[in-house]
Amino acid sequence: MEQHLSGPWQGELDTGFVKVRLAFRLDLQGRFAHLRTREFGEMALPLAASRGRIGFAASKVDIALDLAHDPALDGLAGTCSHGPARFPVRFQRPGPERTPRGARVQTPQPPFAYDLEEIGFDGADGTRRAGTLTRPSGPPRGAVILSNWYGRTGRDQTTAGHKPFAVWADELTRRGFATLRFDKRGAGASGGDFVSATTADLVRDLALAVAWLRGQAGIADARIGLMGHSEGGHLSAEVAAADLAIAFCVMMTPTGARDDETLPTDLFAAARAVGGEPVRSDEVVALAQRLIAAECAGGELNETMAQTRAILEAAVNEGLFLADRVVARTALVASPWRRHWLGYNHTAALSRLTCPVLVIFAERDLQTPPSTHGPRIRAALAHNTHATAVELPGLNHFLQTAVTGAPSEYGAISETLAPAAIATVCDWIEAAVPA
Repeated sequence: MEQHLSGPWQGELDTGFVKVRLAFRLDLQGRFAHLRTREFGEMALPLAASRGRIGFAASKVDIALDLAHDPALDGLAGTCSHGPARFPVRFQRPGPERTPRGARVQTPQPPFAYDLEEIGFDGADGTRRAGTLTRPSGPPRGAVILSNWYGRTGRDQTTAGHKPFAVWADELTRRGFATLRFDKRGAGASGGDFVSATTADLVRDLALAVAWLRGQAGIADARIGLMGHSEGGHLSAEVAAADLAIAFCVMMTPTGARDDETLPTDLFAAARAVGGEPVRSDEVVALAQRLIAAECAGGELNETMAQTRAILEAAVNEGLFLADRVVARTALVASPWRRHWLGYNHTAALSRLTCPVLVIFAERDLQTPPSTHGPRIRAALAHNTHATAVELPGLNHFLQTAVTGAPSEYGAISETLAPAAIATVCDWIEAAVPA
């Protein structure tokens, strides 16, 4: 191997879900690669060099690199094995530091053509929920409460610098609607414990948000609608199904099938979208199905955790799972949210909805792909003559105009929300609540 390849290199691993910066220094004379990691500091790893290729592995961070000099790139190119897949990677000599990301162009900036008010109300656990209420300059034609997706997320659903719920609130308020968006329990300025919360708990919080908004001056009870993204769509549907006074419900990229049912088609979708090649895919899918089956069996928590650990330890012996990750993966079983979600019926509330409903699917959505989830959602709404389901071409789960649809590209796309998504949703809401 040519000695001129010694020295520092940097690149990026794109798994389809996240992008991870990788930096290392090659010492070809000493036959070591010095990998920089956030968790373990610099790791000195034995370097294998043969027939023009170099390679090294770091089991603690679950990567193994196989690289060769690429004259056209004037760098290194090859593959990085991570988890159950191999991904294409490229490395170049370190360049200038990346400039900090500026504000996303669609993020609303003051001065606003409407009123904003910081508000608070009591959640189902007795702790305070903090949020933002917007009002148009004149009497509102209606009101919309926004519910964001899974995770410890604030009122704007901030992701990679994008603030999609601020964009939704801005557009709806400019069209004459009041909007309410709030931080989930345990997130942002809201109190409560997020870790112990389930989807059912968040539904109860949303119902209290509806009750609070009904008590505000100028808001007509019969003109309050609900709008949610991903898990937030299900929160909206649950509340709307139980509260017949809700004027409408919008569900964006919802889930129609259980996780164990979607594994064979969806587990590697994001990896494949970025050029990843699954390794032992059938065995990995079977392992994931065994783990979910153990969690869904209905046993006591200690029993389920013991069964999960046994499955994982067997997988370690088969080379399908890392021993260092058994404890963390076993602990995941204890998550109240996960235990509830795995047994959650995603379409039960939809079958009870009687108000106007809009469902937005996205063609390039790799998290809840419409081909997998759409049929069940549509079937659950078939009784409702006021339900509309639309699949928007070229969009990802985030509702951006996408290249691959992989979640890892959310931050690389300058657009926060595709204009087609904004127009489709807001036009429908205007029609559902005539002036």
